[in-house]
Amino acid sequence: MIQIHHYVAHNIVAYFYDGEIMIDTLEILIPFSVDYVDVVEGRHEFVNVDLKELDIPIGAKAVYWNENGEQKTESLYSPYASLETSFTGMACKVNLEGYFYPHVLIKGSPAKIMQGHNVFGTDCLEICVQEMLWFLRQSYPTLYSMLSIQTAEIARIDLTYMSKVASPKQVRQAIDFLARIQNGHTKPTKSKKYETTAYWGGATSRLIRQKCYSKYDEFMAQLEDYKKKAEKGDPHAKVVVTAMSDERIIEIARNSLRWECTFLKRYLERNDIPTNVWDLINHQKDNVNLFPTMWQKGFHKIFEALRGQTMTYIDDEQLLNKLKFHFQTVTPKGKVSYRKSLNLYSFYNQIKTIGYAEMKQQKLYGTRRFEQLVVDLVSVGFSKAYLQNLHVENDETKIIPFVQMINIDFASQVPSWFVEPIPTPHKLLVA
Repeated sequence: MIQIHHYVAHNIVAYFYDGEIMIDTLEILIPFSVDYVDVVEGRHEFVNVDLKELDIPIGAKAVYWNENGEQKTESLYSPYASLETSFTGMACKVNLEGYFYPHVLIKGSPAKIMQGHNVFGTDCLEICVQEMLWFLRQSYPTLYSMLSIQTAEIARIDLTYMSKVASPKQVRQAIDFLARIQNGHTKPTKSKKYETTAYWGGATSRLIRQKCYSKYDEFMAQLEDYKKKAEKGDPHAKVVVTAMSDERIIEIARNSLRWECTFLKRYLERNDIPTNVWDLINHQKDNVNLFPTMWQKGFHKIFEALRGQTMTYIDDEQLLNKLKFHFQTVTPKGKVSYRKSLNLYSFYNQIKTIGYAEMKQQKLYGTRRFEQLVVDLVSVGFSKAYLQNLHVENDETKIIPFVQMINIDFASQVPSWFVEPIPTPHKLLVA
């Protein structure tokens, strides 16, 4: 059992599904075997490797003609290719000679690869890795034989969890609300606020990124795209459309918010989490709550900003009286002073008029003073998230949002009819 959050915001109640974290995206870096690589003048070069035998797409960054009129190329590279799988494609890129050690990158959604959709899926890293490596081997057997599979590393892993609201309209309201949430160094990503997605963290961060988005909008957009491809005769797209058209899956996605946290290799290293694929697989087996705990830690600052007590107020007079009650002081002469209460009340109204983020940006208060005033308001029941959305004109802001800690069992998020996917190589062995 692990504690995560449930919140009410602007009359929007979001409940987290009971269940397991899903591995939504996996990026694996696989180096070439040392038998095929040498270092010459600081650059890595292939030894006894005929690029034609690899059967991979190759391009050149420069084309020129020598003095004999012969066409030559330099700075060869291999662009991303999409490898066929049971359902959706898997991205593959071969990084050739250069200052970086030659390696292959494969990236994809294990859930989409194995079942045609990622509304829910497995959190078993071993299953995901086996599936992705198998399709790499099927596509490029010669290339695969030259790779050091045992030293493969995790370059990126996206862990996701879903929460549910009452309607698609409330999904958008929740995202609009969340897009203004910030806490400490966890801030909304500039120029990345969309109607169906809220982002936090820098788009180029090499540590961690978070986002919350409408699963239904994403799912239906992808379904429409595959339908268009299927209508043009793409047999692979037809298989995906069949899988995605299951009404049970669509219904689960309809009122769902997807909370996705991207962990990059540098984050794993700094938190003493193995980056070697096989070491991480064993680490997960030894620590069954590894991924849920990582996800919770990744969203901690955001949920912390949502935390507050339930408090409904009718008008500003009631609010002022509440502030006076909590922050009254007694002067040395024995008189009751409401100076701090009035200062807080003034600060609250400035946020309401100007906006939390704008006030902070304009530096109308010193940083420490600003933060202390926010702490004081939070102490009487306001959540930080509410204050950050206070300037939005909405009658529903008469309800102060709160976060309540609840126990979540990560054993049963997926529907009762979900069957843990079996990696393709295992299916073939059974057959």
